[in-house]
Amino acid sequence: MDLNLITHWEPRPGRVVEWKVSDADARSAAQAPIDPAPPTTMQERHLRRAQLAANNNEAQSPWIGIAFDFPGKLDADAMARTLRRYVERHDTLHSWFSFADPAADPTDKSNAIRRHVVAPEHFTLTVVDGPEMSTPEQVREYVGARFANETSALGWPAFVFGAIEHAVAPEDADSGFPDTAEGFTLFHAVDHAHTDMQSMILMFAEIRIAYQAEIDGTTPELPDPGSYVEYSGRERERAAALTLESPEVQGWLGYLARTGGSFPGFPLDLGVADGPAPAIGSRFDLADECEQFGAVCKAHGSNFIGGVFAALAITEHELAGRDRYLALSPLTTRGETNFWSQGWFINLVPVAVELDGAETFTDLAATAQKAYRDGKTLGDVSVQQVIETVLAQAPAVAAAAPTALTPPPILSYIDGRRLPQTESYVTTRATGLVGGKDTQIASIWVNRVLEGTWMAISHPDTETAHASVAAYAGRVSEIMRTVAREGDYHIGSAG
Repeated sequence: MDLNLITHWEPRPGRVVEWKVSDADARSAAQAPIDPAPPTTMQERHLRRAQLAANNNEAQSPWIGIAFDFPGKLDADAMARTLRRYVERHDTLHSWFSFADPAADPTDKSNAIRRHVVAPEHFTLTVVDGPEMSTPEQVREYVGARFANETSALGWPAFVFGAIEHAVAPEDADSGFPDTAEGFTLFHAVDHAHTDMQSMILMFAEIRIAYQAEIDGTTPELPDPGSYVEYSGRERERAAALTLESPEVQGWLGYLARTGGSFPGFPLDLGVADGPAPAIGSRFDLADECEQFGAVCKAHGSNFIGGVFAALAITEHELAGRDRYLALSPLTTRGETNFWSQGWFINLVPVAVELDGAETFTDLAATAQKAYRDGKTLGDVSVQQVIETVLAQAPAVAAAAPTALTPPPILSYIDGRRLPQTESYVTTRATGLVGGKDTQIASIWVNRVLEGTWMAISHPDTETAHASVAAYAGRVSEIMRTVAREGDYHIGSAG
């Protein structure tokens, strides 16, 4: 599955069809009762930032989306039933949030966030005809505006559903070529408070299963969806039980003490000395020889992911002279109970790899795997929960310590082979979509699918940044390919 900023999405043009909640249902949702279930820690931070941005009339792009193709003519009513079942199954999708005092500072922790729950029987999804689009640019602009303007978790609904029925010229109708075949592209986005990229991949599988059942006139066989709302309560209970002596708190404090409360940024110049620039996404293939690379890793005490971190550590050493690689990596927290749930099941864990005189990739592979394994032990507790524990239980320590991290480099690794229907990503042109805004940092996604491993980097749209991220990804690819083909890689000096 590709992952792109929406500005890099290449949709096929055609007629737009959408499924919308009626204005009456939306007005009714505004009066939905308050539910005592709290937001998760990640949700709370996101919601407070979103409300602050709204108060300051600042643009945000806090949604996550997906688009994928279906063959054949769209049955809009069958898809309406499919999408309504999907929303009804996932309780977070009928939640929205407000502040106890809308006029007060949303960053003030005493200004409580309240969850409102819309009863499933109180809404329907209605088929609405949209405009005809003749170019991919028109589709991107239209869909991007819908995603940006209609997905806030501070109201309901926080989701958008639509499709583009592919335009087929009469002379091409029987050509047999995929680009001219009859079909449609489903597009969907929801505020990040209710989702993560794994949730989007699961949505891809669930909707395909359920829509086919609707077409066949059968009942879809879908796994239990679990409950993100219940998960939020369990997460808060774990956080409330933390003390300064908790191993997770001590582990996080150790990392923060060594970094001074900040993480190193991207190792090469991004051309933003004068301030942020619009974000753009770049994609780079890393290695097709994944099995060979993984076999070398395994033979030297590592897994594939450990090998990826070893390659990143070597890259930063060779390009910037760093002897220590340090980044935050998203780790799923969903577990078996919530495997099929929609929600934001992510904590960031620190990964610190010391080169410590290593001369080759195989010298470093086991060290990098251990660094990732050590970071995973902190996966049940977010750094924000640690900061809150310190603030509450050791105010003297907190006064002398940073209370928030500077924007860290994020390195996300997703093994798409382990998720449902991975074999259909390419044939359906499945694409994860994210918004873009002004940025000064680079965030990295490494994705492994059946066809190979590739890297997506979101970065400032400057000439310098384009050159820097290409050099970075090129070096990572060179290391991984050399390891796969030759069984090792000799670490060089910076320069």
